[in-house]
Amino acid sequence: MNTMRRVSGIISFLTDFSSSDPYVACMKGVALDLCPTANLVDISHSIPSFDIDYGSLVLLLTYRYFPPGTVFVAVVDPGVGSSRRPLAIASRNYYFIGPDNGLLLPAAEDDGLELTVVLDREEFFRKPVSPSFHGRDIFTPVAARIACGTPIEDVGSPVSRESLVRHGLSLQSERVGGCIKLRVVYIDKFGNLMLSEWFKNIENLLKLEFSGRVEVVSDSRRYLAVVERVFSIAPRGQLVLYENSFGLAELAVNLGSAEKLLQLRRGDSIELCPP
Repeated sequence: MNTMRRVSGIISFLTDFSSSDPYVACMKGVALDLCPTANLVDISHSIPSFDIDYGSLVLLLTYRYFPPGTVFVAVVDPGVGSSRRPLAIASRNYYFIGPDNGLLLPAAEDDGLELTVVLDREEFFRKPVSPSFHGRDIFTPVAARIACGTPIEDVGSPVSRESLVRHGLSLQSERVGGCIKLRVVYIDKFGNLMLSEWFKNIENLLKLEFSGRVEVVSDSRRYLAVVERVFSIAPRGQLVLYENSFGLAELAVNLGSAEKLLQLRRGDSIELCPP
C-alpha cells in the first residue's frame, strides 16, 4: 500500500450538472477558498442526467492521462440526500471522491484500489450541509483539503472494498457460437460506436487480421466491416472495426457515421462474427 501518497494540487471535476447552471461554479469556488493553489480542471459536465454508467465510463477512460496525485471529484448522484454513503478512495496513483453508487469504482480499481473511507468527519464539510448538494458541501471541501495535503486517512473511516456499491458498467463480451456479443457503450459526435471489449481480446478470439473482414450483426441485419489500424485507411463510406485511442474495439465509417449506418443506440447489442 502506498503510505506516502503524493498530491499534484490538481482537482478534476466530472458531473451531470451542465455548465449552464450555477452548481459547478459553486464547487470550484469552494475548492479555491479552501485550497487557493489548486489547479481546477473539467473533465465533463455533460454526463446525461442520473447516468451512472456513462459517468463511470468517462472517468475510467480519462483518469490515467492526469498527473499522479490528481484528486477527482465525480458527481452523478441520483441518491443524494438518501442513505447512500459519501466516499473518498485512494488508488495507487490517484484519489476519487464522490457517492457510493458505483461511479468511482471502475477507474479506482483499474488503477489499483488501496484505501476507501466513508466521509464521516463533519469538520471537513462546508457548513451548513445542503441535503441536495453534497458536491459543494461534502465532496469538494474534502477534495480541496486532500489536494492541499490532508491525508485521506484523516477525512473518514475505512470501509471494505466488499461493502462498496457496484453498478452496471461492464467492459466485457460474451461468446455466442462462433460470434462475440458486445454492447455499444459510447457514441461520440462523429457517430463512432465504442464497444464493450478491448480490441486485443476480440482480435485474439476471432483471429482477426488487418485488412481482413468481420461480419457485424444487429437485429438480423448484417454488415461487412474491414479490420484496420485506423478508419482513415479505408475507402470513404466503408464500415471499419479498429482499436480506438483507449484500446477498446470501435466501429466507424470513414467520413461517415456508424451510428446512422447501423441504426444503433448506446446500450444496444451487436455481434461480431467471422465472415
